[in-house]
Amino acid sequence: MPNLLLLASGAGLIAATAALCVQAGRRADHRLYAGLVSIAVTLSLFSVVTWAAIAIAPWPFIWVFVGALALFFALRLYRELQEPPLGKRSL
Repeated sequence: MPNLLLLASGAGLIAATAALCVQAGRRADHRLYAGLVSIAVTLSLFSVVTWAAIAIAPWPFIWVFVGALALFFALRLYRELQEPPLGKRSL
């Protein structure tokens, strides 16, 4: 189990690096950047949360609960990072 969590943390680091590379390109798609950032933050944060939850209560449904929570968090973060529609942009 710890190997899977370390793999998730490594994937978060790779997604963060890719987000920085995409950000460096001036004409990068903002949705791609938002997706990479949400993946990086979610994998990094929830690998630590899962590790702590498994240490406290090593029940199999903890993986399902934390996984569902991480999915909802990632979707919410992705929506927050997207650019607002043209009519709603504040200058």
